[in-house]
Amino acid sequence: MASRKSPYLFAYLLCALGLTPVTSLAAEFAVLVVDQQGMPVANAVIESPGAAVSIAPSQIAIIDQVNKRFVPMVIAVQRGQRVNFPNNDNIRHHVYSFSAIKQFSTELYADTPGAPVAFEQSGVAVLGCNIHDSMVGYIYVSDWQNVAVSDASGLVRFEQSAIPEQIVVWHPWSNDTDNRRTVSTASISEGGTLEVQLSITNPERAFGFRALRDQ
Repeated sequence: MASRKSPYLFAYLLCALGLTPVTSLAAEFAVLVVDQQGMPVANAVIESPGAAVSIAPSQIAIIDQVNKRFVPMVIAVQRGQRVNFPNNDNIRHHVYSFSAIKQFSTELYADTPGAPVAFEQSGVAVLGCNIHDSMVGYIYVSDWQNVAVSDASGLVRFEQSAIPEQIVVWHPWSNDTDNRRTVSTASISEGGTLEVQLSITNPERAFGFRALRDQ
């Protein structure tokens, strides 16, 4: 009768030969953000807890200035990461933030790069321009490595060691408290796509709202 080989014996032999068994530890899932009409929502930040930020990424994030707008309007960075604000308009801008997590002010001239700004505290920094007050942008600073912003299709994909029990969804136009919602991932514990519906109020369509409206 054939004997059954123990999996532990197999692993031991691999280790003895200096080999490592190949295992897949990645959990893949997606988040789809839609509004109250079921339309995809861009510029939603999704935080997927798991791996905390220990060392800030060396990559410098970018918020450009084009046609008197911040492009993109929303970015997500890890705590301690630096952000640069290139000016691709042919006019001067003066970017600033008075937000609790970061206060700064920097004048930017066309074709003259400014110094990157480091964001050492988690939270949201709201950006403005002292010269063009229709300009507004947002920097979401996360304590987690797995953080991303939804694209025009409202979608974000993650690949990490495990699917967290909850995710956080933030959008500057969300009607949730502090524009933030914590969402359970129980429905996609084995993977798949989690749909999150937000109630959104677009300030461009709100009477009397100056930011984001052309002057």
